[in-house]
Amino acid sequence: MQKVRIIQAVTRKISEIEATLSDQGVTIEMCEDFQKLEKICNSIEGRKKLSEPFSAKYFDILPRDGFWINGVNEEGKTISTQVMRLSELGDTNLATLWQQQLKRLHGGRLMQTSSPGAQRISGKVVYHGDVWVDRSFAHRNLGGTMSHLALSIALLKWAPDFVYGFMGERLCLSGFALKEGYFHCEPIGSHWVEQPDEIDPSDWLVWMGRHDLEYLAQHKMISGLLCSQ
Repeated sequence: MQKVRIIQAVTRKISEIEATLSDQGVTIEMCEDFQKLEKICNSIEGRKKLSEPFSAKYFDILPRDGFWINGVNEEGKTISTQVMRLSELGDTNLATLWQQQLKRLHGGRLMQTSSPGAQRISGKVVYHGDVWVDRSFAHRNLGGTMSHLALSIALLKWAPDFVYGFMGERLCLSGFALKEGYFHCEPIGSHWVEQPDEIDPSDWLVWMGRHDLEYLAQHKMISGLLCSQ
């Protein structure tokens, strides 16, 4: 019965978020074509290129392993993106995955240490990244709303053990991690001996466990506070 209640809560939350975004003139497209994502990212002036973990240059991401959300305005222009990718780590933790992957993706050299969360995160793990909002919509908390949508869809699609991402220190300290729905934030997410140019060493690791995701799905966020639905 608990599983059924969770599914019902997630489904209801997704519908409510989509209705809220529609009222703001934003249409949501859930996509699985990562080559299309890369083309869109590269075509937007002033937007950073698609990050390596989602790039077809490094990974073949099948529909079962990834999706992205395209927020489109009334003119059909992309004004927001959120991207999710699943990895089956089993007993391997996130810190070990980073040792194997990050040097290949970014160069540089990692320390053997890592943040506590990276040592704890294992099993069915989702990376949440390329969170982007056009400046014309930034004042509407579109990033936070879209993040709640992405987390809800990931929970419904995969029931992951963990979801994680990186966030700039300034954004974390401003409370944006909580607006996105993340309960756990750890400074200095990855530890580098030789830091790549595109990596900010002050980025924080933000993460959620399965029970956090289920708890979030059954409540809504109002002014940074959890409220019963």
